[in-house]
Amino acid sequence: MTRRLPAEQRRAQLLQAALQIAERDGLGAVTVRGVAERAGVSLGVVHYCYTDKEELLRELINAVNAEVHQAAKAFLSVDFGSGEQGAEGLRRRLYDAIDLIWAVISASPDRQLLTYEIISYSLRTHGVPEVGLARDQQDSNEDIVRIVLERTAESSGMRWEVGLEAMVKLVMCLVEGIGLRWQIYRDDDDVTRLLHHGVDLVVSGAVPAG
Repeated sequence: MTRRLPAEQRRAQLLQAALQIAERDGLGAVTVRGVAERAGVSLGVVHYCYTDKEELLRELINAVNAEVHQAAKAFLSVDFGSGEQGAEGLRRRLYDAIDLIWAVISASPDRQLLTYEIISYSLRTHGVPEVGLARDQQDSNEDIVRIVLERTAESSGMRWEVGLEAMVKLVMCLVEGIGLRWQIYRDDDDVTRLLHHGVDLVVSGAVPAG
């Protein structure tokens, strides 16, 4: 017999079950029946907590995006204030930052692969340009990059010649493209080299703030 839980705890249990299925087999594998079996509850319990599969998927995607927001908050405590000034100081700070970002990404490959699926799912479901939850995910990622670029440039006495927002978009393209390549080849040394080459290109677009 299914143990009674408060509604909030039950939804969290079902959400975790859905996330485990999605990470292992993809969003397409998430079904109401599958979630019920994974959580060890009846179909009725799932239907009581979620209107349908679409609502469950939306909450799952929101939960993944919320984790990205938490990662952004972690960068607020990183100390970029000390160290060398100028272009070389900026380069060193960005090497450290990109290595930290990559450590977070590579620690959860299945979760990262799921973020690519979220983009595809959202585009197919909502279409362009109303891309729904994919836009939320992208905005969260850009918030992280914006924080890093603002703080590293300011602490190095530099600024972005093309403007901050243009540089944010460029860095996002670099990180996402390299991240997708890593999903295919899983070569950590290659990724480190590519990311640092990317940083070198980014630093070439910075000029003294004065």
